[in-house]
Amino acid sequence: MSDHGRLATRTIGALLLALVVVPWYRLVGVRGTSPPSPAVEQTLRLTPTYLVTVWVGCALTLVGAALIGRLLPRGVLPSAWGRVERWLASVRAGRLGFALGLLSACLGLAFSTWVLERKPALLDGVVQLVQARYLAAGMLAGPALEYPEFWQFQFMVNTNEGWTSQYPPGFAALLALSFRFGLPWLVGPLLLGVLVWLTASIAERLFPDDATVARVGAGLVAVSPFLLFHAGAYMNHVLAAVLLAGAVLASLRAVRGSWSWSLVAGAAVGWAIATRPYTGVVLGFFATVVVWFGAPGRQGFTIREWSTRLSGVIAGASPFVVGLLAYNASLFGHPLRFGYVAAEGAGHGLGFHTDPWGDPYGPLAALGYTSADLLGLSTELLQTPVPVVIVVAVYLLLAGRLAHGAMLAGAWALFPVAANIFYWHHDLFMGPRLLYEAAPGWCLLVAAAGVGLVRDLPGKSRVGGLLTRVASRQGVAAVFVLALLVAVIYSTPRKLGSYRSTVERSGMNLEAPTVDRPSLVFVHGSWENRLGARLAATGMRVDSIRAALRHNSTCWVEIFVSRLEARSGGVGGETPDQPSASELDFEGSTDTPLRELPMPSGSVIRSYEDEVLTPACERQATSDFDGVVSLPPLLWQGDLPGLGTDGALFVHDHGPERNTRLLERFPDREPMVLARRGDDVRLLSYDRGMADLWSVAGPPRQ
Repeated sequence: MSDHGRLATRTIGALLLALVVVPWYRLVGVRGTSPPSPAVEQTLRLTPTYLVTVWVGCALTLVGAALIGRLLPRGVLPSAWGRVERWLASVRAGRLGFALGLLSACLGLAFSTWVLERKPALLDGVVQLVQARYLAAGMLAGPALEYPEFWQFQFMVNTNEGWTSQYPPGFAALLALSFRFGLPWLVGPLLLGVLVWLTASIAERLFPDDATVARVGAGLVAVSPFLLFHAGAYMNHVLAAVLLAGAVLASLRAVRGSWSWSLVAGAAVGWAIATRPYTGVVLGFFATVVVWFGAPGRQGFTIREWSTRLSGVIAGASPFVVGLLAYNASLFGHPLRFGYVAAEGAGHGLGFHTDPWGDPYGPLAALGYTSADLLGLSTELLQTPVPVVIVVAVYLLLAGRLAHGAMLAGAWALFPVAANIFYWHHDLFMGPRLLYEAAPGWCLLVAAAGVGLVRDLPGKSRVGGLLTRVASRQGVAAVFVLALLVAVIYSTPRKLGSYRSTVERSGMNLEAPTVDRPSLVFVHGSWENRLGARLAATGMRVDSIRAALRHNSTCWVEIFVSRLEARSGGVGGETPDQPSASELDFEGSTDTPLRELPMPSGSVIRSYEDEVLTPACERQATSDFDGVVSLPPLLWQGDLPGLGTDGALFVHDHGPERNTRLLERFPDREPMVLARRGDDVRLLSYDRGMADLWSVAGPPRQ
């Protein structure tokens, strides 16, 4: 490695270190709106714990390495580690990769079954399953909704061409195939197993002269709870990760083998773009061009060899990219108009601007979110007490020369970190999930860093010499091994098990009740969710709906949407004190303070000080008092608009007056109500449900 290369490596190490030891995350809320958006609230709530964990982990690592290094007899650990290295080198790579893949698939299946009860953990998964149901039936989308207020929810888009997901169809198409066999719950765990097997094969090629790093890295991928969680939760990240890892492996095969492997790499990248477009483009470039430049043992390509391989990538990717563009044109009106923008507006795009939550996303916010992502990854990737990003940072600072494999693993890990600086959306639920596709690269880089630090101690550099005075090689090695054992035996099972209570609180694991006849089941959700669905039915985009609900009294929004409905001929009414459209705040610009009033059901009502609810608003609030049930987790389990006639068709409950139009639309279905009573979710007769929730009987059936 040249002096410039060493300088670049150490600069990256210093940047990583600075990003995870300084509380840059506080910049996220500096210019945000009030009340803070969920993205800001989540970051400011979770990241302080991550920061403390990193600092405590660093202290424990240094103290533990110093103590163990002095307590263990000299030479004990090096001798044991030598035996481990010889054993790792003796195991056939193919068998190890298959065994690790099978292990991770079984772990993913166990997690999906016993923790998530084979249900999605986020709305993203619900949306993918709804979209897959339509694709499995041979429909590009559901029919355009006649009464969208009864079905509409966040991340679904109701267009003139149909009701569909905001997400590209790459993952939903695979789920659709699994529905044909009745096994959608098996897709994620199987993909995780394939990802581990692919990464093990890649590691053997990136580190051909270092079986220890290659196989430790593959093992870390197999036991990563970060990878495990999302694979078991119907998230499209796992398919994108598999496809991009497949592209890396195919590109490595194309280095010394036939150029036709570039066709495989291109097809994998194209499918990844049709699944997660931005990630597919960013890591697709890495998986092809960067891999060809940096592959171990690569001889320089001639111009002809570059031309044939790049042409192969383009040819392989084209069918998937063209299909995605046609899908966009058919449903959203333009090949380059994605569902994200159709649902949430231009603020969903790349760059520095106001995001769909109404928060300014600029360089300072990007710095804060990037720091939060790395802090979250440092803890959640492996659940070890040793902060893994710190290990990588220190290694990059001390390393004299990086092998080609380590450099490629670093590029795999860091490309999405850099790319996400220009994307407003960051999420820390079970770790920074927008870095999911880079997690295999991080695991390989952590393996190279951990093994490299142990081998290089005592260090000759000034920083390395300082580290040697604190901790011996034997102590550092012992701490790393103990930290991994703690993660596998204790931290990971405890963390994954904790998500059962999370999904139970959110209602995502709700099992749809069985019915013995065609039924129309009104699901009583929260007042805010009902308002969101009604606003969406008027044509309002998700970003405006969020702003209206965050910055206004819930009652004012109720009155506002009632006026819109009355003007369009729906159910609604006007009262003398209701606000006009100009009086509804969409930007949080008024000085009138809002207070949040949580109800026993978990439903939240926003109100101004001294505000008196109108009778209509009081009735809405009272209906939520005993409990609410979320509609989206039930939708994909029953009949859907335009799909299915014999089961339960789940819809939003909007009260007896508004429900009448749907009762008339489906006269052959038995109306029922699904409502929460304490800890139980009960299926009630329609008249009983209307009487309990709204204090009136339902209209007579014709």
